[in-house]
Amino acid sequence: MASGLTKTKRRIASVTSTKKITKAMEMVATVKLKRFKNGFEQVSRYREELREVMGEAFLRDKASASHYSKENEDVEGTLYLLITSNLGLCAGYNANLYRYLDSIFDPKKDTLALIGEKGIAHYTREEGERKILEDYAGLDLSMDSRLIFDAAKTMRNDFSKKKFKKVVAVYTRYVNSLKFEPATSTLLPVQIDFTPDPSEEFCPPLFEPKPREMIHDILGQYLGSELYALLVESQLSEQASRRTAMESANDNADELLGKLTIEYNKARQAAITQELTEVVNGANAS
Repeated sequence: MASGLTKTKRRIASVTSTKKITKAMEMVATVKLKRFKNGFEQVSRYREELREVMGEAFLRDKASASHYSKENEDVEGTLYLLITSNLGLCAGYNANLYRYLDSIFDPKKDTLALIGEKGIAHYTREEGERKILEDYAGLDLSMDSRLIFDAAKTMRNDFSKKKFKKVVAVYTRYVNSLKFEPATSTLLPVQIDFTPDPSEEFCPPLFEPKPREMIHDILGQYLGSELYALLVESQLSEQASRRTAMESANDNADELLGKLTIEYNKARQAAITQELTEVVNGANAS
């Protein structure tokens, strides 16, 4: 009986210690969630403004559509940029991305570029014939943003050389603090759903330099902002997923502690009852 009490007491102490860790991680994830949410709102405003400029330029390029707005012909393979996390303990965040990518990826034609240590570890360990491009493996928000924009320029150059039919980012789209889902964003060719102001029909804006020259001049900046925004949104979704996971872990710990406490109290009461019975029986025998 005493051994059972000791075992239950140790389990209670273990669960309590684990709860302290998960509670601390939940608090840290909550703080990071707020910080990344503010950052995502800021970068989204910048991205929308740049999208509007690019959309206007593509619309006014009447001579001939820029090759950046069309898929490369006679090229089959697509470059997929998979954005995963560097850390674990974020529930099914990475697993959902793996399942989503596997549903759209063709190992015989497509190329995979991995961003995030968890994705690199998963696909390096997993057997398969995927062609993996390591040019983007070191991308992270903690690095100098100029390197992210340099990577975007590399992406543009590869597309210009017709190495890939198109370039698609696979990331986790943030819906709200409780909902986030795998999604794709086509980086190249440029796909912007732009509707011009009706007032511009009779007085269109003037471009200097010409729209096509402007497209070539700022495309690297546009792609860099898109890639940076996707990295921020993925980090935001990761922190939201981690906070939710830690909250669930705390709830489970509370439930388990309640059951263990009841079990401990029952065992202790049974031990006390047994001791009293032995004392009474000994007194009666004497």
